[in-house]
Amino acid sequence: MSLARSRFTGGSDREPVPFPEPSRPPGSSFVPWLVTKLLALILLFGASGLLYHVAASDGFRIERVVVVGSQLVSSAEIERTAAVAGLNIFWVREEEVGHRLQAIAAIQSARARTVLPDRLEVRIVERAPVAVWQNGGMSYLVDAEGRVLQTTDKAVALPTIRDVGSQPVQIGGSVDRAALTTMFRLQQLLPRVAGVTPRELEYGMDTGLTVIADGGPRVRFGSPDDLEWQIGTLVAIRRELDRQGQRPELIDVRFRDRPYAR
Repeated sequence: MSLARSRFTGGSDREPVPFPEPSRPPGSSFVPWLVTKLLALILLFGASGLLYHVAASDGFRIERVVVVGSQLVSSAEIERTAAVAGLNIFWVREEEVGHRLQAIAAIQSARARTVLPDRLEVRIVERAPVAVWQNGGMSYLVDAEGRVLQTTDKAVALPTIRDVGSQPVQIGGSVDRAALTTMFRLQQLLPRVAGVTPRELEYGMDTGLTVIADGGPRVRFGSPDDLEWQIGTLVAIRRELDRQGQRPELIDVRFRDRPYAR
């Protein structure tokens, strides 16, 4: 080991004690390090300023909501439910918007997508109405599952059930799905098997589905699982009543053990 300077403290047989070397000034690598740190700070402040500008700029606020696939639900209701008007586009959470839109009863699925600089696109898949359910002076569109989609004040080419019960109907709620199934099957079977064409359909929780036909009695039907027997019983009862010359007001074929006419 080379020594810058040595000193002796005694006899010649002792090892020399080295003096500490003087400290060196900072090396040449300090300047690039300092420059790198300064550049990083400048970039950080610049990015922060840019972020603030983008977040505060009116040019990135949602100004338009474009709706695709909506027929039952109005664009105004979708825009109101999406609740993004005026928000900065970078703060809009697309998944949350989709969840809010799916809370609308008539919407089965919804996907939202932001488009720079100021647009939100919404793609809607709606539930399909299959019937009109009348209750309490109001008409409601319902789907095949019995889900109540929305009110309607327009004439639509769908079968109609008049609910004569006192139970109120609410949008987003449900009606008797079995009654809907019975209605569709009766519309197919009655004209072909019994020669009866339904003119009106009534529903009551206690009375089931009642068919009203021109020139004939009211007929009450029960479970859709037993309709073939019910229609066969109706045909037999009508044949016997015609033979006897009777014109009843009501025929009830809901129960196998006690069908009756009055």
